Amino acid sequence: MQFAGNKLTQDDLRDVSKISRTKMYWVRLVMANWYGTALLLIVIWATAAGLVGQIHPNWRGVAAMWAVVVAIVLWSVYRTKRAQTWQLAQLNAILPDQVNLTTEGVKLDGPNGASGFVPWRNFKDWHEGQRVILVRRSDGNRAVILPIAHLSDVERAPVRQFLFSQIPTTK
Repeated sequence: MQFAGNKLTQDDLRDVSKISRTKMYWVRLVMANWYGTALLLIVIWATAAGLVGQIHPNWRGVAAMWAVVVAIVLWSVYRTKRAQTWQLAQLNAILPDQVNLTTEGVKLDGPNGASGFVPWRNFKDWHEGQRVILVRRSDGNRAVILPIAHLSDVERAPVRQFLFSQIPTTK
């Protein structure tokens, strides 16, 4: 099986991120940004308590806190989008131009004539998303990304069957 033009789009990169997230991703994200989470909870509590009459807050102060929360969220979204754009450009620069799935392993033909081969025994599992299939290697966090967004469900079935025959331990 051959996959040519192995360059990703923003949607493909989002799908790769979803597939590769750990179970504790959201917990770690909240804990890493505990100050923002605490600020948001305080602002929500002050607003809700003020609206039901439990406290009499300074509404200008509450509005200022909401402005700070909105500014932090907008800045975070902007930085994340900018980082994703940079990450996508870096990833597309190193991705192979062609990926061939053979019975022996995965043959990669990269930019500037570079090539590589990885036998099936070096892969531990594979996961299918909406737009990509991520075939993860046993050593470290490396993987082969197969873009399948252009394939119909019927065309994806042989790819699934082939991968299952080579790496039967999918999750």
